[in-house]
Amino acid sequence: MIFLPLGRRPDLAKWAARDFPPAALQGPLPTDDHDRHARVVAHEPPGDPRPDGAFRRVATAIGEYRVFPPSLLTRVMARVPVAVGDTVGLTYPLLPGLRMFVASRVTEVFDGPADRTCRAGFTYRTLAGHAELGEETFAVEKDRATGEITVSLTAWSRPGHWLTRIGYWYARWCQLHAGRSALDYLAAVARGDDHGP
Repeated sequence: MIFLPLGRRPDLAKWAARDFPPAALQGPLPTDDHDRHARVVAHEPPGDPRPDGAFRRVATAIGEYRVFPPSLLTRVMARVPVAVGDTVGLTYPLLPGLRMFVASRVTEVFDGPADRTCRAGFTYRTLAGHAELGEETFAVEKDRATGEITVSLTAWSRPGHWLTRIGYWYARWCQLHAGRSALDYLAAVARGDDHGP
């Protein structure tokens, strides 16, 4: 976790050299926070996703890590779309003129058929020094029988820094707020209301 004064750019390269904390490699514990945010955001005709449809718009946004409203969180990336092994970061405004910067590493990218659905997205795991310890998956799924398109964020986490443990209630509020805001943002992407930066 790095605090950035106004105007200072985050250094993603320093985070790219970091490893996963050993506790993150052990996976989730029963006492961890387990979240699943999901929402139906659109419908397409049954069958495979339309090349110009809502599924593909959301899949592209997720692949570019355009998951959260830019007014809430700012993404920091070396390239788009994300690939396994990439380090990606987020800045979050804490106080006027002060932002927090954290980073994670992509561990899985998927885009293709899965049972009765088509599914696209990625998973990342927090790096050593992140405010939280855990994993999160961002996904969009189309039911090929009904045409229903659902976005989801699933995660497990626990405090990864002493400041997060002290301010657990605030950190937890931020997590839940970010998850709900991501669904709102991706619903707008599905409608074609947001075309990214």
